[in-house]
Amino acid sequence: MRSDAQGIPRHIGIIMDGNGRWAQRRLLPRSAGHRAGVKNITPVVTVALEYGVQCVTLYAFSTENKNRAKDEVDALIDLIRKRLKPMTRELIARGARVAFSGDSSYFPQDVRDIMEEIVAENTDTTAQVVNIALDYGGREEILRAAREAAKDGEITAETFESKLYTAGLPELDMIVRTGGEKRLSNFLLYQAAYSELFFTDTLWPDFNGEELIALLNEFSKRTRRFGK
Repeated sequence: MRSDAQGIPRHIGIIMDGNGRWAQRRLLPRSAGHRAGVKNITPVVTVALEYGVQCVTLYAFSTENKNRAKDEVDALIDLIRKRLKPMTRELIARGARVAFSGDSSYFPQDVRDIMEEIVAENTDTTAQVVNIALDYGGREEILRAAREAAKDGEITAETFESKLYTAGLPELDMIVRTGGEKRLSNFLLYQAAYSELFFTDTLWPDFNGEELIALLNEFSKRTRRFGK
C-alpha cells in the first residue's frame, strides 16, 4: 500500500466488459471468455488494494444480463457457482472483506447459500472491501432504496443512502470500463454523480495491473471541483 494517500481513489467501480468478444476473436465459445474474465479478477483487484484503494466494486452480473441467451446465462450462473468461493477466499486471504450488491433472490438456492457463507466468513469491518455486484441494476437499486426509505417517513439524503446496497462503503471516486464502450450501463448510477470516468479499449481478460496503475496515476492528476 502506498504511504501517501493523496490522490488515491477511495472506491473504484469496474465494469468488466469484453469477455464475449475476447472469446469470439479466438474462435472460442463466449463461456470461455467469461472463465478468462473470472481468472483476471484476483490479480487486478490485488493491484488496486495494494495501491491503497479502500473498496473495489465489480460489475459481475447485471439485471440486463438475464436477457441474454439461456445457455449463456446458465453458463454464467454455473461459473458463479463453481468459482465464487475459491476466488473470494483468495481475496479474503489477501486481507480483503467480500460483500455483495444486488438482488440475490434471482439465483438458485445453492448459489445464495455460497454467497451467505462467504459473507459470514469475513466480518472484519476495518478491511478493504471487494464488493461484487450480482443481479445488480442502478435504476432498480434507486427504486428499492426509495421504497425502503419511504417506509421510515420523510425521505432525506441520509435515509435514502442508508438503503442503498453500498451503504457504509466509501464514496465512489472512480469508474473504469474495459472493452471500448463508453457508457455506464446501469452501474452505480446514484453513486457515480461525481466519479471520474475512465474508458479503455482493452477487453477485460487482457486488462492487467499495469494498465490499472496507469489509470490510477491519471486519476491522481485530475482536479476534482465537485461543482465549485
